[in-house]
Amino acid sequence: AVVSTQSTGLDDISDDNFGAWMYGLIIVGGIIFVISFLGCCGTLMQSNNLLMLYFMLLVLLVCGQIACAIWAYVIRDKIFLDLEEGLDSAVSTYNETKSDGQMTVVKEAVDSLQTIFKCCGSNGRADYSGNPPSSCCPVTDADLPHCTEETYFDMGCKEKIPDSIKKNLWIIGIILGVLLFLEVAGLSAGCYLRIQIVKEDIDRWQSSYSKV
Repeated sequence: AVVSTQSTGLDDISDDNFGAWMYGLIIVGGIIFVISFLGCCGTLMQSNNLLMLYFMLLVLLVCGQIACAIWAYVIRDKIFLDLEEGLDSAVSTYNETKSDGQMTVVKEAVDSLQTIFKCCGSNGRADYSGNPPSSCCPVTDADLPHCTEETYFDMGCKEKIPDSIKKNLWIIGIILGVLLFLEVAGLSAGCYLRIQIVKEDIDRWQSSYSKV
């Protein structure tokens, strides 16, 4: 999540809704860490209460992720529309600078996107008056941009980014599937450990009662 917000700069050039997704991923990552920590503590301490809390929170997390996936699918067209509008706005203000002469965060974000997705401008290189920026050029082995009339990226980012995302949806699906599998495995393990702890408590109680 952090990489997504810093290296590509998507949340800097799209509207607040798209940026909220990025920060939402960071929050989810933190929640997963806390839940995993509770599970580890519950296992090491053989704590029935901690394992119960771990189980309940993990169930809520899985349900929340499924709900978010369904919601994202339903509003997928709006997400891409927000991205397109953000790209148009960012490219139109690309050459603006701060009062101290430094380039803006938007410019850095656009450069990152053009380099990563190998695209130029929002609709194409014609979006820039004069020569397009060096981020519209392929990088040589020496990590230097190679800019000529023949090497500029022709496709605009408004078309290239959604195409790249759609082509790699199967990778996203695999990652989500593996994550869901691990979470279900965690639920099963937590449930099993809790049952074992309860059984041990019952056996201990019965043993103490029989001695009396």
